[in-house]
Parts: sequence; C-alpha cells; structure tokens
Amino acid sequence: MELSIIIPALNEEKTVAICVQKALKSIQDLHVDGEVIVADNGSEDSTAAIAKNLGAKVISVSTKGYGFACIEGLKAASGKYLIMADADDSYNFEEIEHFFAKLKEGYELVVGNRFKGKIAKGAMPLIHRYFGTPALTWLLNLFFHINIGDINCGMRAMTKKAFEEMLLMTGGMEFATEMLIKASLRKLKIGEVPCNLYADKRGASSHLNTWVDGWKHLRFMLLFSPSWVFLFPGLLLSFIGLLGMIILTLRDLISPSMIWFIDQKHIISCMLLLICGYQIVQFGISAHLFSYSKYFDYKNRVSNYIISHFKLEKGIMIGLLLFFIGVGIFGYLLISCFSHLLPHLNNFLRFDLAIFGVTFVVFGMQTAFASFLLSTFFIKIK
Repeated sequence: MELSIIIPALNEEKTVAICVQKALKSIQDLHVDGEVIVADNGSEDSTAAIAKNLGAKVISVSTKGYGFACIEGLKAASGKYLIMADADDSYNFEEIEHFFAKLKEGYELVVGNRFKGKIAKGAMPLIHRYFGTPALTWLLNLFFHINIGDINCGMRAMTKKAFEEMLLMTGGMEFATEMLIKASLRKLKIGEVPCNLYADKRGASSHLNTWVDGWKHLRFMLLFSPSWVFLFPGLLLSFIGLLGMIILTLRDLISPSMIWFIDQKHIISCMLLLICGYQIVQFGISAHLFSYSKYFDYKNRVSNYIISHFKLEKGIMIGLLLFFIGVGIFGYLLISCFSHLLPHLNNFLRFDLAIFGVTFVVFGMQTAFASFLLSTFFIKIK
C-alpha cells in the first residue's frame, strides 16, 4: 500500500464524514493504493460508526490524548507514505497533493505552513496567529535549527520509516513539537508546503487549551534543550562571577580605593554567581547524558564530546586537585598570618584569597561527587 491517511477523532460526528469522503476522493485522484484510518479516541457519539460505514478503517484508542490517537493511528497504517490531519474539517483532505508530491521528492517529514496559505476568518485565534505560534516557532528554530514557519500546523506527512525512527511518545498536543524535534535530531529531511486553514465545522469548543497546551509545547522544547536551559546560562553566570572576582582582587592588589562604589564584600556575590553557574553547568551535563541514555538524543555534539572524554577516575582527580588548591590557599593564609615564612598580606587580599579558597574547595567537592553521578549514566549506556 502506498498511502495511508490518518484522522485522529474525538466526538466529531458532525464533520468526520466530510473528512473521510474527502480523504477517499484524494486517494482516488492521486491514483494510488491507499486507506483511510480514523483513530477514535473514545468518542461518545457516532463518530466511529459513521467513519466505518463510509469505508474508513476505525481503530479504538482508549488512552485519551491527541498524541496517543495520532501515534496509534500511524502505527496501524500500512502505507509507505502517511498523511495526517484533524477530523474537524479545518484542513481540507482534497489539498494533500502537495504533501504527497513532497514525499515523492524524497522528503521524510513534510509540515504545512498556514501562514503561507490562506487562514479563513475565525479559523485561528488572534493570540495564536500573532503571538503563540510565531513565538514557539521562533524558539524551535533557534534551539534545533529546523527552519520551518509553523510549529503547530496539524496537517503533516511522513514516510512510515521516518515515523518508526522518531519513536514518538507524548500523548498531548505537544506531540506536534516532539515530532519536529526528533525529526531534527534524527537528521531527517524536513520539508514545508503552504497549507490552508478553515474554520472548523463542529460547532463545539476547541480541544486546544491555549495556555496549558502552549506551556506543554514550550516545556517539551526546554526539556530537549539542555544546552540552552543549563549550559549557556551556567557558563554566563560563571563568567560574570569569575570576572568579578578577578577584577576585585586586582583592585585590592593595586589600590583598594579604586572602584570605590563597589565594596569588598561584593566579591562574595561574585563567588556565589560562579558557584551557581558551575553547578548549573553540571546539571546541563547530567541532562545531556540522561537524554542520551534514554535515546532522546541521537547525535548531539555535547553528548558525544562528554562520552568520549569523561572518565570517573579523571573526574575524581580533577575534583581532588581543585579541593587541595583551596586547602593550599587556606594554608598559605595561616602561615602568612602567624609566621614570617611567607609575605604578610593586607586584610583586603587576605579576604579575597579566602574567598578563592572557599570557591576551589566547593568546586572540588562538586566535581568529585558529580563525577560519580555522571558515571551512573555510563553504566546504563554500556
């Protein structure tokens, strides 16, 4: 079988007949061997009966959720190429030829772009059209370099092989985001075509919850972006904190009266920024390895670098080195204070060195114990 058209449905008795008929007509017009699958997500009306009577293959999906319905429908498909869209007639199944042609060109995932097509009056809430979808799309492109124009378009096409490779799991509306992220991570060939959006004809409230589902999309992107969530903010905080500590220490070495509006105690604030940043970076490394161990991440450069260079013994040695540097600083301060074996430092420099000593001791302990944590992911991988 060449083409399967999947229609997830929940209480769509007013529109499912229109969608199934249009889908069957498209299969006929494309002159392909095809099927229409309605993934019924627990409808309490006659949705399933109507679809079955019209010749669609109906599968029952007991676990509630848009993503679950789509996944089960895609699993049940026998076609080499798969096209999916909603059952409310907001997408016209007679307009799938562009998606099908893109697949035939060799693209593995094809996404519709409603902003390049026509959006009927009342078909998309203004907050979705001018804020929600553009903002989420921009973040997706920034984090994953996908370069698409519409993250939430419900009409999509893919090869059966691509669907199986993506290992889709999410059950809610964030399924749309998961598909794009995993396609990007798998280096699938992603295409885009203009897509028209029409006002749905169900006459009922939308299944989409603007704020809840919007947050689910954003949360999923953040969870799949440990570099943006952890590494970049952590490195920035670390840089600011370290730079501040160095500047204040040089100030106290040259002339404590310089930069008079910044008190000496502010070096403690810089130390806290540095330590917090370092810990956030460690969280980021752990998140990368967790993603790798759970097969969420496929070919991430950060994960590959960590895997190829990290060893528990190396981490422990670095941690001990940092720890003993901190202890050495405290030893220097004690000897210089109570004997004449080392140069006597002024109170400003003694305070600054004590802060550096605390920082190295904390870094050493964090590094050593974090190395044991990271090693647990390697046990799973091996």
